[in-house]
Amino acid sequence: MGVMAGKDGEIKVGTNKIGYIDNFSINVNLGSAETSQIGKQWKEYIPTASDWSGSASGTLDYADAAQKEIVDELLNCTDQLFTGEFKVGPTLTLTGSMIITSASITGSHGDKVAVSFNFQGSDALSVKEAA
Repeated sequence: MGVMAGKDGEIKVGTNKIGYIDNFSINVNLGSAETSQIGKQWKEYIPTASDWSGSASGTLDYADAAQKEIVDELLNCTDQLFTGEFKVGPTLTLTGSMIITSASITGSHGDKVAVSFNFQGSDALSVKEAA
């Protein structure tokens, strides 16, 4: 696979690439439950359910179909399950169902208007490696 560069990444919601995104992160959490016993010095754990979530941010472009869809869904309070596709590099793509949980639009004098999204994964995140 080799080393990857951020410039090769992209995010899609459904089939639409989200334009002007300049960074994203995905967090995977592996659950655990304590199963310790009285009389033992060390705690014991077993694996439980896992989840994933993340965020993305960049420049606001309301004319971009994917950005407009996300912002409109949030403004209309109509949570929707999206298919998210995160191209990490030329040979690695992560895909999963997700709910956009929040968005932030910020601007300041003399700078671009920025947008950021937070999302919660639903079910497994799949990994696809291309040769």
